[in-house]
Amino acid sequence: MAPTIQRSGGGAGGPQRPSRPGDADDRRTDLICRVKYCNTLPDIPFDPKFIAYPFDTQRFISYNPTGLERNYKYELLTEHDLGVTIDLINPDAYTLADYERPAMDPADEKLLEEDNTAVTNTKRSVQHGIALSWMRRPDYISTEQTRYQPTTIEKVESDIGFTVRKKMNADDLYMDRDSQVEAIEKTFKDAIKPITQHYSKPHVHPVEVLPVLPDSNMWKYPCAQVIFDSDPSPIGVPPALQNDQMAQAMIRGVMDESGEQFVAYFLPTDETLTKRNEDMTEGVDYKDDAEYEYKMAREYNWNVKSKASKGYEENFFFLFRGDGVYYNELETRVRLSKRRLKAGQQISNSKLVVKHRPLNKQEHKMQRYRERNLEPLQEDEDMSEEEEEEEEEE
Repeated sequence: MAPTIQRSGGGAGGPQRPSRPGDADDRRTDLICRVKYCNTLPDIPFDPKFIAYPFDTQRFISYNPTGLERNYKYELLTEHDLGVTIDLINPDAYTLADYERPAMDPADEKLLEEDNTAVTNTKRSVQHGIALSWMRRPDYISTEQTRYQPTTIEKVESDIGFTVRKKMNADDLYMDRDSQVEAIEKTFKDAIKPITQHYSKPHVHPVEVLPVLPDSNMWKYPCAQVIFDSDPSPIGVPPALQNDQMAQAMIRGVMDESGEQFVAYFLPTDETLTKRNEDMTEGVDYKDDAEYEYKMAREYNWNVKSKASKGYEENFFFLFRGDGVYYNELETRVRLSKRRLKAGQQISNSKLVVKHRPLNKQEHKMQRYRERNLEPLQEDEDMSEEEEEEEEEE
């Protein structure tokens, strides 16, 4: 039991009634020593977690110099002549007295003379020479030299066009027919020269040299470049079969029930692939009265640019064959982006049935028109007259 303090003025065991309201608080001081409780605290009822630190982590370590430190200019203490002692040239040895100087050639004296331009109105020229910060200097629109604002040398020479001829290569200017014919013949002579090394990399040497010629066999067919926004290959099909299907794929512009136009991407069915393989084995393009069925795989929105579009750059592609390299032009570029289905709209299960037919007269005429682009101009005129006569006879 903890010891207690006996108070005077009362029995040891009798009850003490406080005389003042403040005397009731004195009972807390009856214990001489503080009681220590040895019970352990209960476990935390939840797992510990980190609390986000709401303050800047750099506020106690980042150093910001004051304006006094930033504006203070430190004195640079360097050695005399930066430690470099060079005394190899004595400039006094080259100084000559006036009577020792040799006579100068009259032509050199003329070149050293300063151009003294005679100004008739000296007072006006002084006024023009005053530079005012609040006033913009006037620009004189003229190719001639003015009195108070001479133009540059290039503006003076603009009358004779010397700077234009200096910037442009004279070999590229074909002013008449003879120069154009000569430049064209030079390209054939340059093509005959053997190629032994790269034109800009001397250490690169050719392994094989092939002629680059226009593809006369396929030039009559217009070619287009189709760019997909993602891989159009079917999902869940082996890679070998994917390549076979995409090689026979077709795109066609269609219209849905609401009248909205889009591009449909069709893939051949298994039966169509079998028919195409049989045609390839027999060496024919197609069989008469044979129907080839395709199923729609994807829907796309399109953006078309052709040679008639403004800003379209002419592009060509190359085809490597055994006897050389052939090129053809890309008349059209089509960019396809995946078309999103509207709310409540289902994926279409449309099919395309293709049946081949011979080309009509108009299609033959268009192919012949494209082939004539590769023929010489004189023969082109003769052939056009013969074709017109044939059409009139028909």
